[in-house]
Amino acid sequence: MDNLVYNLIGGIVDRFSLGEFAKLIDSTLLKPDATVDDVLKSIEETRRYGFKCLVLSPSYAVYVLSKGLAKDIDICSVVGFPMGYATTRAKAMEAEELLSHGVKEIDIVMNIQLFKSGMFDAVLSDVATVVDIAKRYGAIAKVIIESPLLSYSEKVRAVEIAIESGAHFVKTSTGILSKTPLHDVYILVELARGRIKVKAAGGFSNAIDTLTAIAIGAERIGTSSAVQIVREFQELKGLRCR
Repeated sequence: MDNLVYNLIGGIVDRFSLGEFAKLIDSTLLKPDATVDDVLKSIEETRRYGFKCLVLSPSYAVYVLSKGLAKDIDICSVVGFPMGYATTRAKAMEAEELLSHGVKEIDIVMNIQLFKSGMFDAVLSDVATVVDIAKRYGAIAKVIIESPLLSYSEKVRAVEIAIESGAHFVKTSTGILSKTPLHDVYILVELARGRIKVKAAGGFSNAIDTLTAIAIGAERIGTSSAVQIVREFQELKGLRCR
């Protein structure tokens, strides 16, 4: 079994160049005590390593875009973060402001309270409203379902809602409440069956877990440890090339 895992991870390492691997990662800076200096550092890291995008809070996303600080990288931001229970109108206004400033991708938190109450039509309407706004701007929309809080049957329903909303990705979690188990990544990939892409996020802090999620089928990784992960990937790449 150990050899199977070794060969699986090794195969993924061999498959991607460093640049290709970095393009699977959304470098994320959403900690509540992040400073402008932290943001500027993250912008430079995203530029240097070539991450797919930099995920910032709405206020910082608008700040860097309005100041022209991120012209050569893509900025992603969050809508309804972190709990998803803002009203649909509030989420729509938030998305509109972000996208009008040039945000290229938005991660939308599904209304978990309504979902847990069985109000699935309301949840779909809420998410679809924001997804439609994103598409009007030609932006990528991802729906965060907070999978660690959901039972298996709820995961099934949540993935279907993400698909029906027209979103490009279903995302495991915000990472605020708990770490996302790889088990959840597998379930979401299996449920998606190619109908929607999967973004794995929530506790991915090393290359091995990240590579495992990619091997399972995740097409994007969200992490606040992006630099550490690509450095570890580079080390693994070097070992494979000896």
